[in-house]
Amino acid sequence: MKFTPGNEWSWGFSDERAGVRALILHICDDAGMRYIFTTHYTTADLREFPQPQQAFCIEDAALLTDFQEGLYAINIVQDEICLPLALNALACARFVKLPRPCGRLFLPFAGNMVPHRGQVVSLYSKDGGVGDFMVLDDEPDSDVYRVMLLNQEWDLAHIVLKSGAMIRVPGSCLCAYRSISLQRTARYA
Repeated sequence: MKFTPGNEWSWGFSDERAGVRALILHICDDAGMRYIFTTHYTTADLREFPQPQQAFCIEDAALLTDFQEGLYAINIVQDEICLPLALNALACARFVKLPRPCGRLFLPFAGNMVPHRGQVVSLYSKDGGVGDFMVLDDEPDSDVYRVMLLNQEWDLAHIVLKSGAMIRVPGSCLCAYRSISLQRTARYA
């Protein structure tokens, strides 16, 4: 199946189940088959609510392209993996509430990397873990970037982040995807 954004694509909300409604995207493949993509986000997660049947716009298409290209750059090219990650990144970037910055949990790096929207980066925690994230912003907010977790989950200092979780971190904590060997990182007491 191949999916190309078009006029048939629109935002919406799922039917309420157990008091929860999820943000969804009505999509159509190139053969004209209609599908509903359910994002990781419920209405409680949103800072902005799309109107029911709000059309998929040019901004959405541009963001989706950036997120897919970032995944292609690290050799994630299978559509069944790439498209759901990119669609969740799109929903996260457009509609999800902003969490507080949380740079104190991560090792800072002195690299000269300037992250860009769609780039896949890694964060190394002070307790020795590593997580992979999609950069959601082209420009930081006071050197703080929004990033979305790509891994299934990450146990971060007794907080378990699930795929699609947004965090905000200083640019100094972001590293190119898996650029640091865990054997070479130092942990301090």
